[in-house]
Amino acid sequence: ELRGTVRLANFALCRDAPSAGPPTVDACALESPPARSMGSSGKSPTLIEISQGSCRIEQCDLYNPMGSAIRISGAHTSPVIARNTIHGCRDTGVVFKDGADGTLSGNRLFGNSSVAIEIHSRADPLVEDNDIFDGRQGGVFVYNRGKGHLRRNKIFRNALEGVEIKQDGRPLVEDNDIYDNLECGIFIHEGGEGRVIGNRIHSNSYAGIEIKDSSSPEVRGNDIYGGRTSGMYIHSGGQGVVEGNQIHQNWLHGVYVRSKGFPHLMKNNIFKNDECGIFVTESSHPCIEHNEVHSNGLAGIEVKEDSNPTIKLNRIHDGNTGGIFVLARGRGRICENKLYNNKLEGIEIKDGGDPQVIDNEIYENFECGVFAHDGALGRIEDNRIFSNAYAGIEIKDMSSPVVKNNRIYRGQTSGIYVHSGGQGKLTDNEVFENGLHGVMILSGGNPWMSRNKVHDNTECGVVAHVAYALDASSNQIYGNRIKNVQTVKS
Repeated sequence: ELRGTVRLANFALCRDAPSAGPPTVDACALESPPARSMGSSGKSPTLIEISQGSCRIEQCDLYNPMGSAIRISGAHTSPVIARNTIHGCRDTGVVFKDGADGTLSGNRLFGNSSVAIEIHSRADPLVEDNDIFDGRQGGVFVYNRGKGHLRRNKIFRNALEGVEIKQDGRPLVEDNDIYDNLECGIFIHEGGEGRVIGNRIHSNSYAGIEIKDSSSPEVRGNDIYGGRTSGMYIHSGGQGVVEGNQIHQNWLHGVYVRSKGFPHLMKNNIFKNDECGIFVTESSHPCIEHNEVHSNGLAGIEVKEDSNPTIKLNRIHDGNTGGIFVLARGRGRICENKLYNNKLEGIEIKDGGDPQVIDNEIYENFECGVFAHDGALGRIEDNRIFSNAYAGIEIKDMSSPVVKNNRIYRGQTSGIYVHSGGQGKLTDNEVFENGLHGVMILSGGNPWMSRNKVHDNTECGVVAHVAYALDASSNQIYGNRIKNVQTVKS
């Protein structure tokens, strides 16, 4: 046990392993599959106990096949542990507990059977410039109101997470490289908190960051990429503020929110993920605002299964399918976004999807501006929908949205196209300067039209099948180049 201001340097310290004999479960621990740490028991033998003072441990080789290398405890206990090699421990490599602080700097911690570093019970050390790798469990474990400042560490190739935070753990995790871990880069659960700022988190086998169980961290300014699942996975009531991150080139989604997750996603750049930019499902209610979501393999944002996000003031563009896809009873308030240059629709609604689409600019998409089909609902109101390659709004398959007070113009085909049993209410829209017709109603389409202005379209104002009863007196249809109203057989 060290106390006071002792300096220990250039030693090799090793506790002898137990004598040979029939192997027990404990002696075989190094051969068993990894199991998540529950925290150091405090009962295993430790090479060095530090319970008070500000000693220094430098350039030592510490190895303990029976327990931990160093255990620091007690308020105001503040050692400096620098440039050591800490390896082969059967328990945690270094433990900070009971209000201890101190500095752990420039060490190599590897090949330990439990986590490399454990911080709990109000301990608050500085952990910087360490290499933490090849652990049989995780890299750093912060729990039970532990704090700590983790910065400029390299945390890699651990069998579980790079960093695990739970039970009111509140570390500052800043400017680290966290990669190639066999589960998550950072796992925050059971009420974990803390700040995760400016890290490079990549190439982990599970999510770059996973948040669950009402945990609520701040995640800001990180580069999260190359994960073998999603960049971020927020579920089971997970919360938190996720702001200003680069989330890209992950194998599934950029951000995956499910099972009543409700984070606040803002000012992130989410791009080039193999599937969706943001995928929201299973009654989740995130707030998604001021993000740049682009160049993803599937939809920029997908919403389904009773989820009801707020999607506001985002730029959603250049997706390999559509901009926003709402289906399977998904809802959401989608307002003040710009959706453009997507290879399919700006917004697609189907299978009972029922969003409010209000005050957006939806333009220059390679198919429709808004496509409602297969029983879609929704309210599409006060939008500017223009210059799309197909119809500004297409409604089919017994879909019945409310389409109100939109400006729909300069599309390459028709402004509104209702067909194949499509219904809905079209009121107070201005439909003009489209490349074909203003409104086209075919194949059993039967919308209710009132107080629309349909004018200056290249061909007809309204083209409708003979069974459709157009109330021409309640709509203003004028100035169209070929004919204002045309009836056709189909």
